[in-house]
Amino acid sequence: MKFAVIGIDHGHIYGQVEGLLSIPGTTCAGVATAEPHLLKEFSLRFPGIAVRSRESILADPTIDLIACAAINSRRGALAVESMSHGKHFFVDKPPLTDLHQLDPLRRAVESSGRLYFVYFSERLSNPFDQQAREIYQEGGIGELVHLMGLGPHRLNAASRPEWFFDPLQYGGVLNDLLSHQVDWFCWFTNEKINHFSSRVGRFGAAPERNFDDFGDVTVTAESGITGYFRADWFTPEKNPVWGDVRGFIVGTRGTIEIRRIANLSAIDSTDSGPCMILTNDTSGPVRLVPKNKTLTWPQEIMTSLQQGKNQLNDPDMLWHVMETTLRIQSQALRVK
Repeated sequence: MKFAVIGIDHGHIYGQVEGLLSIPGTTCAGVATAEPHLLKEFSLRFPGIAVRSRESILADPTIDLIACAAINSRRGALAVESMSHGKHFFVDKPPLTDLHQLDPLRRAVESSGRLYFVYFSERLSNPFDQQAREIYQEGGIGELVHLMGLGPHRLNAASRPEWFFDPLQYGGVLNDLLSHQVDWFCWFTNEKINHFSSRVGRFGAAPERNFDDFGDVTVTAESGITGYFRADWFTPEKNPVWGDVRGFIVGTRGTIEIRRIANLSAIDSTDSGPCMILTNDTSGPVRLVPKNKTLTWPQEIMTSLQQGKNQLNDPDMLWHVMETTLRIQSQALRVK
């Protein structure tokens, strides 16, 4: 497979490119960006990848797939343009920033027959999630009751680009950060959300900016399984990681906690890395390590291209996740 990169405005592009290059026989045919100052770091990470224009990449018939982490508001149009040139598209979250971008994207996917992948890195790059879902599916915690996801982040406002603080370009704290949790909830439960209530606020993480630094949402699935998800930009400066991101799963006979980034309760020991804690009616608490640390999403993309069917994101659920996340953002109650 041969892929190219259009848009390197968010650091998630490095995980996307590294994953794609891990697929045997895969090469990157070029990178294009509207922000030339970002090329230096990209070229240091990936020496030898040619800098090309967007037009030359799209016109190249040998390129199968476009990887994209452009400014959030530009991602929908880039997907439509790429698929109109016969390219599959692999985009960082959030894939869209406005509900009006949804229908053109859907038409582009349907008319082109190309595959559309979204990189929800919080789940796809964490080996614990698949393991947790297997434990649940094997009856390890009984029937699902509730999922909670916490997504604190460090803002580092001085190093953020101007577009990040423009609501129209950024798309909002819920659409950006909590898109991870909406995807996680629907993927883990295999159910769609039929009710939600969301909030946003500005509590002063960037007081001179027009910027929401807090958001949360409660959701209910079709079967009655509930969820609560919170994101904010208030990771303390003394925290050794950028965010203590966690997932909590409650079943009728057990619970699972996923400490995705670090185990802060053991930060001074060798057990300070990400972990998963299982407690149920027969054993626990048990601290689990990943059964398989190899990321599966690169091979899922490759298999998808070979078979012509999206193995990374269930298409029907993906449309639901994108639309629901945009509605969660647009319908949020402002609390401050």
